Amino acid sequence: MGTGLIHLHNALRWVVLIAGVIAIVKAILNASAGKPYQKTAGTVFVASLHVQLLLGLGLYFGVSGVVAAFLADPGASMKVAALRFFGMEHLVLMVAAAVVATIGSARSRRAPDEVTKNKTARTFFLIAMVLLLLGVPWPFRGAGVGRGLFPGMAAPAATVTAPVTTSATPPPPVG
Repeated sequence: MGTGLIHLHNALRWVVLIAGVIAIVKAILNASAGKPYQKTAGTVFVASLHVQLLLGLGLYFGVSGVVAAFLADPGASMKVAALRFFGMEHLVLMVAAAVVATIGSARSRRAPDEVTKNKTARTFFLIAMVLLLLGVPWPFRGAGVGRGLFPGMAAPAATVTAPVTTSATPPPPVG
């Protein structure tokens, strides 16, 4: 189940990014042409972002071994790039992007005139897109953090282990 959710989360990334680009371009073109605000593109962007966020939260709190390793010892995990990225950075950036896009969608619908509606959508969606692009585990991010561009596609090889912690009780003997 975990692998399927990760693949779905990876594939939906492209839907969110494409919908975001379309929403931004429509807002820019409509603002420059003085056309009315068309909320459909923004609604698709925000809705796909919310679905992606729900999938991500399901992975975060349900099946992610990397996150479990992070949560086992957050202090020590902050020194391990992959644990820090998936345990904190990815989550914070993606939640922030969803909040910014949602606020932008609501504010653009309530703006007093069409030009302001389009400019508001453009601004908030651009900020959300920057946050999204910063939070995606692109393949070039390096071992442990980078993921393939598409589900099942190879990513940089990595070994992510839980940080070493000291405990008052020795481990049980093996054998």
